[in-house]
Amino acid sequence: MRTISVFGNPDLDPIPVGTLVGDLLHVTRISGRDPQTGVPGDDIRAQLRNAYANMQLAVENAGGTLDNVAHVSMYWANWSEDREQMNPPWVDVFPDAADRPTYKFMPAPNLPQGERIAFECYAVMGARRKLLAVEGVAHTNPIPLGVRIGRYVFSSRMLPYDPSTGKAGEGAEAQAKFLFANTTAMLAQGGMGWQDVVYGRAFLADPPTQRALVDEQWQSVFPDAARRPALNRVKYGGGPLQVMLEVIASQD
Repeated sequence: MRTISVFGNPDLDPIPVGTLVGDLLHVTRISGRDPQTGVPGDDIRAQLRNAYANMQLAVENAGGTLDNVAHVSMYWANWSEDREQMNPPWVDVFPDAADRPTYKFMPAPNLPQGERIAFECYAVMGARRKLLAVEGVAHTNPIPLGVRIGRYVFSSRMLPYDPSTGKAGEGAEAQAKFLFANTTAMLAQGGMGWQDVVYGRAFLADPPTQRALVDEQWQSVFPDAARRPALNRVKYGGGPLQVMLEVIASQD
C-alpha cells in the first residue's frame, strides 16, 4: 500500500502536514495561520477561517475535496473564551445538515504562542459520507453520531444516553453500559460491528474511578486479548457526561 507525504503550502512550511496511506488521509498539522503568509489570524474567527482553508488545502493537495472529510478534531487554546465561535464557521463550510463530517473538540492550553486553534482530520479519497444515527441519541451540536465513508466508520464522541429518555444514564456504571450499546447500534447502522473496530479513545471525567468500568465493557466486546485493539484513555468531561467513547472501524 502506497504512503505519500502531504503538504500544505510548502513555500511556507517544508514539513508535511499529513500522510496518505492508500485511500486514507490523516492530516495532523492544521493551524490558524494564514495559508499564504503564515501569520496567525488576529482573533479566533480569523484563525478558524484560516484553519478551514488550511484543511481544504491539505485535502486538495492529497487529491481530494471537503466532500471526502470524515472526522475533524479541534484543539482550543482558550476553550472557555472561544467556544461560542465553534459552530458558525462549521456550518458555513459544511452547510448541508444531511452531509456533514463529525467532529470533536478538546481544550489545548499549550498551543504555540499566538495560536488559538489547531485541527486534525481524517478523509477518505474518492468516497462520500453516509451519516449514521441512533434513535433517541443525538448531539446538540451540528454533527452526526458517526459517518460511514468508503470502507471506514468514524464516530463522534459517542454519548452515554438512555435512548428511551434521550438523557445521560444515572451514574458512570449505567452510562458505560449505554455508551457501548449506543456504539453497537451506530456501528450496525454503518454495516459494521465491534470486530471491525481498529481503534478506540475513551473520555473519562474521573479516570481513576471510571477506567475499570470502560475497560470491562471494552474487554466484553473484545474477549480475545490478542485481537483487542488499542484503547486510549483521556481525562475529559464532567457534569452529566461521565464517560464517552470514540471509535474508528474499517473493513478490508
